Amino acid sequence: MAKSLWNDNLSVGVPLIDQQHKMLLKHLAELSEAVGGHHGSSEIAGTLDFLVDYTDFHFSTEEKHMKANDYSGFEQHLALHEEFKRTLANLGEDFREEGATPSLAEAINTLLINWFLKHIEVVDQKLCTFLCEKGVVLEEEV
Repeated sequence: MAKSLWNDNLSVGVPLIDQQHKMLLKHLAELSEAVGGHHGSSEIAGTLDFLVDYTDFHFSTEEKHMKANDYSGFEQHLALHEEFKRTLANLGEDFREEGATPSLAEAINTLLINWFLKHIEVVDQKLCTFLCEKGVVLEEEV
């Protein structure tokens, strides 16, 4: 079982966004462990596929609420989301072409995990502060 990357300092104060961040971080940790531990390629591919789909879902959630609430940082935030999705897609291509290499494991840790943690701590924190100040309530999904 992969070590959890989540800690309470990452909470942005919006339950739905926190829930989705926890899910993404859980699967990013699983991907890192699977690639670093040379798990089967079907397990790695399945985790990558999940991450692509769930990342789209999560970013769509944030983008929908940014747009609906006229968030001034929308364009910059959207550009960062697109950057992350491109990086994830590129790493998926690297995996399909070369397999679970040490450089892929390193890239997952630096390009995906570290990027996402920083994104939560800085960019998403600003968004969620904005949403909370506007009185927007996004509850966890059941």
